[in-house]
Amino acid sequence: MSHASVYIHIPFCKARCKYCAFVSSTDFSLMRDYVSALSSEIRNVGQGRNCNFYNDNKIIDTVYVGGGTPSCLHRGALSEILGAVRSVFTVEDGAEITVEANPESCTDDFIAEAVSCGVNRISMGLQSACDETLKNIGRLHNAEGFKSAARLVRSYGITNVSSDIILGLPGQSQDEIVRAINLVSEYCDHISVYALTVEEGTELFRRGYRPDDDLVADYYELACRTLNSLGFSRYEVSNFARCEKESRHNRKYWRLVPYYGFGAGAHGYDGKRTRYRHTESVKEYIEGSDIITEALSDIDIYNEYVMLELRTEKGMDARDFAARVSQEYEREFNKRASVLINRGYLLNENGFIKIPPDKMFVMNSVIEELMLDQTA
Repeated sequence: MSHASVYIHIPFCKARCKYCAFVSSTDFSLMRDYVSALSSEIRNVGQGRNCNFYNDNKIIDTVYVGGGTPSCLHRGALSEILGAVRSVFTVEDGAEITVEANPESCTDDFIAEAVSCGVNRISMGLQSACDETLKNIGRLHNAEGFKSAARLVRSYGITNVSSDIILGLPGQSQDEIVRAINLVSEYCDHISVYALTVEEGTELFRRGYRPDDDLVADYYELACRTLNSLGFSRYEVSNFARCEKESRHNRKYWRLVPYYGFGAGAHGYDGKRTRYRHTESVKEYIEGSDIITEALSDIDIYNEYVMLELRTEKGMDARDFAARVSQEYEREFNKRASVLINRGYLLNENGFIKIPPDKMFVMNSVIEELMLDQTA
């Protein structure tokens, strides 16, 4: 049985990026109460309250503290939060413990505290190597600030460093993308490459900005070629790594492994038929709002497996899929997959169904043809 994972959400940022649709707040006056509520929620799981379906699975081998911006927490907060985790869970030796950071708040104090808590992986956002672009999208750092922060992280002995860039930002050029990848590759062995999605409610949406899909597709192909030339291998549609530095935590999401979610906006999954989520309101979370649970239907299980596993370079394990779904749904999948295999949009390699590398950017369209209609 696979060990569970823990995700912890820190919904605070010094400023809100103009493309951001994540759960975040710039009201730091709530931070200490939030950390207290978060630590209490984690400890309550150990006392048998909330998410009782997890009680038999308290061994974990990945922890991910995301945001928001965890590096902007007051000192001592990270120690309190991860201390609560260790008081409830058995954290395996060699567990991957990741904390997200932004360059402007990645200080000596933050890294020293992270190391003292057992953090061994830092994920630090770059988004672009062009200072003008960074300013226009509301980022608080510049390219030099990223370099300084990355050097600081490595000076503390953390060599597992990840970063990310966004494709389709306003005014972005091919040269800018190559420069961003080259910059990240100097300090990081993992990079996430995301196509910008302009969601309603963001500043870019209100401005009326929409990225050109064809241009973004060209940028993605350029990013893949550039990363390949620098020794990075794609293991999921948006994620590339070298030196065996794949994100162990994210891989577990794609494999449908159970995970706990703590904090405002966080989600959890029991690995079978139950998901849960928290309120996205920081104030409501602090006040102790109820967790919302959802029972997954047979169609949910089918669709989630297809959607998540086909994102990966390895693809779907046909045997594992067959063990999770009914024979009726397995037959329906095989019928649809056969059509896509004949058209060259899927491959069957030794029992793994996968999207060919040159078709990865149209992954969403391929997956849509395999998904089952919830209303059928």
